[in-house]
This record gives sequence, structure tokens and C-alpha cells, in this order.
Amino acid sequence: MLPARPLFEPVETLLTDWVHRWWLTIDVGPNTASHYRSLLKNHILPRWGAMPLHLIAPSDVTVWLKSLQQRYARPTTTSIGKLFALVMAAAVTERLIPDNPVRVPRQRGRERQGENQLWATEHEVISLARRITHLTGPTQGLLVITAAYTGMRWGELASLRRPAHDPQAATLTIHPDTGNLLEVDGRHGYGPPKTAASVRTVTLPPFLNALLQQDLARHDREHLFTSTKGKLLRRSTFARRIWAPASRGTTLPDGTTWPALKPGLTFHNLRHTHKTWLIEDNIPEVAQARRLGHTLKGIADVYAHVADSVDARLLAALEARWQRSLTHHALAHTPTAQDTPQ
Repeated sequence: MLPARPLFEPVETLLTDWVHRWWLTIDVGPNTASHYRSLLKNHILPRWGAMPLHLIAPSDVTVWLKSLQQRYARPTTTSIGKLFALVMAAAVTERLIPDNPVRVPRQRGRERQGENQLWATEHEVISLARRITHLTGPTQGLLVITAAYTGMRWGELASLRRPAHDPQAATLTIHPDTGNLLEVDGRHGYGPPKTAASVRTVTLPPFLNALLQQDLARHDREHLFTSTKGKLLRRSTFARRIWAPASRGTTLPDGTTWPALKPGLTFHNLRHTHKTWLIEDNIPEVAQARRLGHTLKGIADVYAHVADSVDARLLAALEARWQRSLTHHALAHTPTAQDTPQ
């Protein structure tokens, strides 16, 4: 009788060789591909590329990931670990190794919730917008207001061109083919929105429709939101040079000091801010999903019957928030340089 064949026979495959094979099998968008290349080139391959797959030990990977946490922000180390786990999971499928050695450390529940669930009040949003208006001008201040009062993503907002705004209908429409501004390896490009449900028309409360009309009348640029020089927005530049001093606080050249408004708040948190407001105003979940570009299976037809009445109530609630923020800001602040009105 022949001896039983081992369930697994180690193959001397270097990680770098496997990554080259694995890369040919993935199907991701250009932004994701660029992100993957960066993580592989700068982190994973320098440490593990020359090592055979079957010699990569779970304990060594865990120690390495913990060491990264001492040098990089948590989102960066989490991304590195998840990509490494993805690469090694594919190697398991190919029977190159018996088990995946990568165990991404889980964040503690309370800490993870705190990081992901930050949101701003309408009063904090108007303060942020007015600070950003002071730093760069009204267009980028309006960008912040639009993000908070529509829930649109950065790429959706940055891609908007003039035809996207219908002032008569008071809407913004996200284009199905070019409704997402991408930044791949430092270059801009356009692509479809994140999901099919993200192709949508977002209704605007009256104040926001009016502000957009006023801002578009000030310039002849093609895009609704641009840099101060009229160029396409870059997310990292905006975050570093504009969002950070406005949200975290700074001292201006004239000596004016801005205290921190909302430590840890990111631009993307404005999307969560919008959803939080809708929840507070008792807007049905299906209406929230439609506005944010999410899919709720099985109940789309229900929304169609109540769309007009729900949307009217939603817009009235958003308009009321804006008016409250104006009143609050007027009462709480004496007009100064840091709070220049639009």
C-alpha cells in the first residue's frame, strides 16, 4: 500500500514572487491599486519580500505589526495588516501555505467606535466653514457646508461641474461615469462613484441652493469646488493646509488664536454628521440610504411612494438647522477675523 500523500507540501516561493503572481489576479479601482502598490513597496516587501512564504511565522508578523504602531497612525498600520492578510489568504487558496500567518490586531470596541463615529453639530460646522473661508475664500468654506448638509463624499463633491447644479430644481446630480474625482499616483482622473447606488440626485435645502448660486456667480470656473487658484482639489493638501488648522486650532499670522473645535474630526466625518442629523430629525432609514447613496434591499419601492413628503420634511429640518446655526453664531461671537461671514 502506498503511503498517504501529505495534505500540504511546502513550496519554496518567495513572497515577492508570489506578490507578482497575485497582482495579476486582483480587480480593484485605480485608487485602491495605487494604495496597494504603496503599501507593498514601502512596508510589506522590504520586510518580507525575500522570505519564503512557508517560513513567515504568525508570531513574527504580530511583533512586526505592533512595531509599526509605534511609528505610524492606526489607519496606516491597519491597512498594511489587512493587505498582508489578503495576500497571504490568496496563498492559502493556492495551497502554497497551509494557514494564513497574518492576524491583524483588533481595535478595542470603544476606541474604534470613537474614531469612526465622530460628528459635528450645526454650530461646529458653521464655525469650521467660516474659519476655512477666512483661510482660503468662500468656495472652500461652502464645500464644508455642502458636505455636511448633503452627506456627499469628497470625490463626489470635488468632481461636481456646473451642470450638476440645477438651481430651479434645487438639486446636485452625481454623474454615473465621471462623478468621482480620483487621485492616482499624484494625478487627477475621473471615474464612476463608489457604488451604483451612489449615482443619485441630492435635493438641497433653500439656503444651500442659494449659496451655491451666489458662489457660482462669482467665478466662471467649470467645477463648483476648486482651490483658490481654480485648480482641482487635492484631498491631502486640503486636509493638511486647511482642514487641520481650522479644526484643530492654530495661531494666525496676525496673532489671532483659534482654539480646537473638534479634535479628531475628519472631512469624511461630515458624511457621518449628515446621517446623524437625519437620525435626530426622525427621517426614515430608507430615505437616509437614498440620500447617502446606500442600498437597502427589498424596500426601494416603499420609498418611492413617500419620497416627496419625506424629502420635504428632510429639507425643512436641514433648513431649520442652518437658521439655528446662524442665530447661535451671531449670539456667541462678536464678528472677528477668524469668523468672517460668507
